[in-house]
Amino acid sequence: MRRSIAFLLTLFAPALFAQELGVISFPNSGNAAAQEPFLRGVLLLHSFEYDDAAAAFRDAQAADSSFALSYWGEALTHYRPVWGRENLRPGRSALEKAPDSPAVTPREQAYLDAARIAFGDGKRDERWKGYSDAMGQLSRDHPEDLEAASLYAVSMFGVTGGDRDHKTYMKIASIGERVFRENPEHPGALHYLIHAFDDPVHAPLGLPFARLYSKVASAAPHAQHMPSHIFLALGMWDECISSNVDSWNSSEDRVKRLGLGSDDRGYHALWWMQYAYLQKGRLDKARANLSIIEQDAAESGTRHARNHQAYLRAHFLVDGEQWESDLLPVDDDGLTGRAWGANALVEGIRALKNGDAAGARAWASKLQARADADGDDEPSLSIAALELQGLLHLEDGRAEEAVATLRKAVQIEDGTPFGYGPPFPPKPALELLGETLLVLDRPKEALTAFQASLERTPRRTLSLRGLRKAATAAGDEESAKRAKSELGELISSR
Repeated sequence: MRRSIAFLLTLFAPALFAQELGVISFPNSGNAAAQEPFLRGVLLLHSFEYDDAAAAFRDAQAADSSFALSYWGEALTHYRPVWGRENLRPGRSALEKAPDSPAVTPREQAYLDAARIAFGDGKRDERWKGYSDAMGQLSRDHPEDLEAASLYAVSMFGVTGGDRDHKTYMKIASIGERVFRENPEHPGALHYLIHAFDDPVHAPLGLPFARLYSKVASAAPHAQHMPSHIFLALGMWDECISSNVDSWNSSEDRVKRLGLGSDDRGYHALWWMQYAYLQKGRLDKARANLSIIEQDAAESGTRHARNHQAYLRAHFLVDGEQWESDLLPVDDDGLTGRAWGANALVEGIRALKNGDAAGARAWASKLQARADADGDDEPSLSIAALELQGLLHLEDGRAEEAVATLRKAVQIEDGTPFGYGPPFPPKPALELLGETLLVLDRPKEALTAFQASLERTPRRTLSLRGLRKAATAAGDEESAKRAKSELGELISSR
């Protein structure tokens, strides 16, 4: 099987190996000149390099205007199931351009028909479910087609309703593992396996794929970042930093090479890198990352840049405990829910830490209003509103109300799936509850809260510090010793 894959690629796309995007076999009816750009487009699609993939598919169209699957590929770059996003108009437009060619095989027609479901009429959830079902049937009809299997696997992320449905995720993983066994250099198999396993419970299963993906698809900035989904879920901060440094550098090379704007820089990698630096106590590095996004946000003013400024600034304040620092304010007008909520929470806490209770109450009112409006769509807003209200109760001397309010925040947090990446809101509710219980001299309860917090966010520094303090106060010498040892490892390996 491996020899046949290599032979097909040598025949149709000899430059594919040099571009280091992975290895696939996708027999199709396009002419010889269209093969290299088409296969490059599919490889880029698997690594979520959507803009570059679309350009590659358009190159394939230029080489063979009758090649229907090249228009299918361009359409699919506007379908982004893992992120829960789609661009309907350009996706439909690409499919409408696909010619009715007598060269189209029944298998290729099935790909086109499935895509027309995804970009057809009706509600998104119904269209995406119909597309996923169609891809599942295509995969069953053609079990030898690893592209059908891979695209079916990634489609299932889009039908979970945004929840981490472990039954579905493990089905995705089983498909990914089958594709990987047949082709260990398939970028989609590696990518989707990482997404299937990127929570603290399953992350150990994803570690071998994380270590391999960035090597197989080293030319894709997103492939350099993706291993950090596993590294962060396991608290492997050095590896998380290295992964995102590579991704950031790769994205910077791409921006310079293609003459792109600042919004095409790898802000996602910059943010995850900063979070890992903060867990290591590297405030200098974390502040440098924040400075980059501050400058870009000031110059471009785009929501994308300001969203990331809010994320990085929030974590610098929370995880770096830099409440007295003189940071540039974030223009929060038009920020998305998570970014707006992160900014509002840290501004409220910052006001409280600096003796401005009235300012904190104002932010609490704003947060509650936004949570009431958007809370069902973005639970982190409701969690943040309760966290700030709990701190205000503590400030007012109402200890039981403070604990009860924070427990409500924990309850909502517990009801949300394990997320990947830095936490939302930037202050985990369990951690804040533990810190509050310590202030109230209830160390045994605090110890339980910190232990639960570390299950959701392994090796998170502030939770480890809290655990050490709570265990010491509760007389649990063994737990205190383990926490001290882990903290020592973080500091000594800076």
